[in-house]
Amino acid sequence: MALLPCRAYAGRKIERCAEKRDDRYWKSDEWADNRHYKCPGWQPGKSVCFALFWIVSYFSKACSWSVHKVCVTWQYTKILRCFLYVSSYAVPRLFGKILMFDAPAVQSPTSPFAPAIAYGRYRNAEGDETERPIIMCWTETEDPLMGPSGLRLRFEQLRHYSSPFHTVLPQFTTKSVDAEVSHRGPSLTFFNNIFYLAWTGKDSEHRLHVMQSIDGGDTWRNKVTLNASSLSGPALGVFNSRIYLAWKTKPRQGSYLNIMSSVDGIAWENETRIVGRAESGPALASLGPLLFIAWNGKDDYRINIMLSQDGLSFENRITLQETTDANPALCTYGRHLYLAWREKSREGLIRLMRSTDGNHWETVPVRLLPDKPLNTGRPALASCPEGLIIGWANPTLHIAGRK
Repeated sequence: MALLPCRAYAGRKIERCAEKRDDRYWKSDEWADNRHYKCPGWQPGKSVCFALFWIVSYFSKACSWSVHKVCVTWQYTKILRCFLYVSSYAVPRLFGKILMFDAPAVQSPTSPFAPAIAYGRYRNAEGDETERPIIMCWTETEDPLMGPSGLRLRFEQLRHYSSPFHTVLPQFTTKSVDAEVSHRGPSLTFFNNIFYLAWTGKDSEHRLHVMQSIDGGDTWRNKVTLNASSLSGPALGVFNSRIYLAWKTKPRQGSYLNIMSSVDGIAWENETRIVGRAESGPALASLGPLLFIAWNGKDDYRINIMLSQDGLSFENRITLQETTDANPALCTYGRHLYLAWREKSREGLIRLMRSTDGNHWETVPVRLLPDKPLNTGRPALASCPEGLIIGWANPTLHIAGRK
């Protein structure tokens, strides 16, 4: 047991190092993509620029990977020193683990991006309500030895809210979404007894994909690959008996916000560009007769909010003073629209606000969240009859809620 704190400490350090490495990977890709777009129109010169920028991108990734290897080596050196320090009473337990006398500890899942949460008390073929009304989905941290990892689902029955709670995900049941992989964090919503999942692919074009589940996430089917691309995670929402999908276009396309809708998650139409340029992906939620979209500005990172009465044209743009460098989160609970985000600061604390009309916002104390350093990371919001739910990654995944 004495070794466990040392291993946990080193493991957290390695996760942070891997997260920084992955962030450099993706930022390098986006930087090269953006610079290639800004090259002069002369095609031979543009080809030379393309080669140069991707060479720089390759060496940047190689440097990040080398630093990560040094970091991992250093952390395991710490583990060895801890082992030597406590070997007088830890060796018997160590041999017990080697000989399989002791069950290995379950590691907490991690993600470099915000998770997605959706509530839906769906009915099965016999008309009975499900025992798993809440689904949480995320893009797990990539393992360089195992190759790209896929979207993985966690289920938990959260139907009784007696007090604020905090849960770590190893208590959840693990499910995977086939062999799908994601470039950023996914999005979830529930509509007409079906869970819908959207994500950005890791293919060369980074196209958007949508799948659906009629059994609470046990199986996923009807995969649709859209003619839309993004380097950020998309957003899903339900409004006027339709499903809405919003995303940020690539830098070479201007980093603008687009939105489209569907009645069944298969045929998508009414693609519209929203007046706004984003740094990260958007968030969607409806309140009464209005659909709201939130995003962080391309240049100033400030949170922006707009509303729509028909799902096509957006108006009444509100720019808050708060800033974030990650996707914000939106959801409706009761008569309020809730907004969560990670502060653009060194600590990266999660903040929460609410509004009754999308114009006037008030700060909500995040007493449902634990103290620092757990109260940091990329948040996601959802609601159910029992209360408000918030999930986040820092990079270990957590979920909490309150009445």
